[in-house]
Amino acid sequence: MKTKLIIGIITIALLSVVVPARPVYAQDTVKMTKREIRKAERKKRKEQKEKEALEQRLKYAKMLKEKKFVFQADKLFAPDGVSFNVTPSINFFAVNDSVAVFQFGFEGVIGWNGVGGLTYDGYVQNYKFNPGKKRNQAMSAEAQVRSRHRASTAYFTITVMDNGSASVNITPPYGGGSLRMSGQIVSLDEAKVFKGQSLY
Repeated sequence: MKTKLIIGIITIALLSVVVPARPVYAQDTVKMTKREIRKAERKKRKEQKEKEALEQRLKYAKMLKEKKFVFQADKLFAPDGVSFNVTPSINFFAVNDSVAVFQFGFEGVIGWNGVGGLTYDGYVQNYKFNPGKKRNQAMSAEAQVRSRHRASTAYFTITVMDNGSASVNITPPYGGGSLRMSGQIVSLDEAKVFKGQSLY
């Protein structure tokens, strides 16, 4: 009985000692000014943009390195500097391992290849890929293309930016100066092109 009494007294004593939890007031939270919030948001967007740019760069670098890509042009520059808006589906340069196809054409014209221009396909030789020394530096590749049909060789250089925009310079085997085209590089699966009749 005495033991129970002692336990009861101790229990009451413990319950009577109330240690209130420290309330969290608004002033305990670190507040950011509107300027700081905008700065943080800009930093976050910048980091996200840089991450996406790097992912894109690695994607296009892989295409160039593995020689599996299609460049689709939307603008063609003649040797004299005159430019023409062209249709990407019939103006392209494609490389698939050791095989390459270069074609240009104009809608509404028959041409040598049936799509208003010329189609040249052959075998890739002396292919060189330059990944660029810095992240913001353009990537590039160059090679020779030996014709399947004739004893002739064309030369090309392609330059690609992080967003896939690209330009191609081609020196055809039949003379007349080099041709330059600007457009976009895509994978073999993404490409939508129509190849005309190849005579070269």
